[in-house]
Amino acid sequence: MGVLAVELYFPGSTSLKGKRVFLRSIRSHLVRDRGATVAEVGYQDLWQRSVIVVAVAASDPTGLDHALDAAQAYLDGRDWEVTRVQREVYEVDV
Repeated sequence: MGVLAVELYFPGSTSLKGKRVFLRSIRSHLVRDRGATVAEVGYQDLWQRSVIVVAVAASDPTGLDHALDAAQAYLDGRDWEVTRVQREVYEVDV
């Protein structure tokens, strides 16, 4: 299982409603196309900032790295800025 904690800056957002439009787009893409789970966990009351957590599960380390890399690549270079990324990988023993 892998987790990205991503701090985002939305320079074009002028309201919480505007920020939610960006977040819905992010969530929709990552859930639909990457099979991730996404939650906003920080700065919910600020117009231009957010911290989201993106969680991905995979059956092997290579697939997990690929999924996390793809999620991070999607977040880079959009209508927002990525200001910080923290990446954690957890191995689950069964």
